[in-house]
Amino acid sequence: MDLNNNFNSVSKEYDSNRAEIQHIFLKFSKSLEENTLSSIKAYFTSNTKAYFSNLGQFESTDAIIAGLTHSGSEVEMSRYKVTNSYVAVSGDQAQQSAYLMGVLANDIGKEKLDTFLFGGHFANTYIHTAEGWKISELRFELDWYQGNHDYVANWKLDDTRGGWRKKIVAPTILSELDAPWRVFPNPDEQGTDEEQIAETYIRYSWALDQGDFDLLARTFTQDAKADMSPFGPMDGQREIVSLLKLLRLGHPYMQHAATNFRVKVTGDTATMDIYRIVPFVPTKESLDAPIFGARYESRLRRDGGVWKFEWLHYIPGWVRGDESI
Repeated sequence: MDLNNNFNSVSKEYDSNRAEIQHIFLKFSKSLEENTLSSIKAYFTSNTKAYFSNLGQFESTDAIIAGLTHSGSEVEMSRYKVTNSYVAVSGDQAQQSAYLMGVLANDIGKEKLDTFLFGGHFANTYIHTAEGWKISELRFELDWYQGNHDYVANWKLDDTRGGWRKKIVAPTILSELDAPWRVFPNPDEQGTDEEQIAETYIRYSWALDQGDFDLLARTFTQDAKADMSPFGPMDGQREIVSLLKLLRLGHPYMQHAATNFRVKVTGDTATMDIYRIVPFVPTKESLDAPIFGARYESRLRRDGGVWKFEWLHYIPGWVRGDESI
């Protein structure tokens, strides 16, 4: 999202600090996809640190590049998609949250692919230098995966992660300490109404997926209504958040990745359609197709200067569209 400039050292190529940071993260994710991390060394500070639940902890740029470089069976096709990205800037510091979904695949004939699919979330820290914004810390938590583990031989995978397990490992990300809305609750750059409205869903999905229920409550007006499976109609902020809390506590890992926000603003009210990306095992034909597993219809209201949902309707069902949706 391109946001308004409130910091006088924004690079000339970008409309805002947030736009520059989003660009850096997309370059980083592309280098992960293409296994060319050494090409983006200039985007790291000299003492950048990284904490990846599936790969470990790295204390320097060279260690990060070596540790995140792909190791495993040869991969013919890789696709990484960044969604739900939000950046909060305060002076010469910034904090970002983002989701990453990936597919690693080889062609096995007859339009079929042998695949490994995964998804996770980032909480990243940036600092502004004389050379522009740079990554000072990366945190990544692997949320889910399925498929051929041979493609990720160097990853630490927990085959029991679908439920309770004896060994408890602290996640790399704690929303209450790492989420951008927590680190910088009053950021320098707010963006347009359309951008703030889309950010309401990003904040909602992060709060639900990370079990940050205080943050979740703040995405709904007190008189909000909702209709979401498996509960059906819900009335009021208290009932909505209480039932979503029950849903989240019964699922150790959730990821509500979404894109293609369609926003219409009328004064202090707005509507927004949202398309949720749900993992599926792709074929060669569908590998790059924009296929969504559900959509949301919503209404929002500016409440105390903050956009919040007053109506949220979750509609499951596969939708195939195009990137202009």
